[in-house]
Amino acid sequence: MTKLSELKSNWLKNSKVKKAYDEHSLEFAIAKKLISERLKANLTQQEIAKKMGTTQSAIARIESGSQLPSMRTIEGYAHALGKIPEVRFKSYQDSQ
Repeated sequence: MTKLSELKSNWLKNSKVKKAYDEHSLEFAIAKKLISERLKANLTQQEIAKKMGTTQSAIARIESGSQLPSMRTIEGYAHALGKIPEVRFKSYQDSQ
């Protein structure tokens, strides 16, 4: 079976796929952080949804990285984790 990281590497060799991926890098980074924090808290999508007063499918959409969640949504997600969101800026060079 092929690893996801290998598939991603192969897909990103295609210039059109790479361009689309780069255009959505912020969405993917936020989704990755949300999922990481949820897993650290040992919570399911269903449990986060209940705490936020929404549905599991809404959480799945938020975590998919297909669209940029609003700051209100991020705040609600963070509160469901017992945390507060924090906005940071870092050097563009550090993100490469």
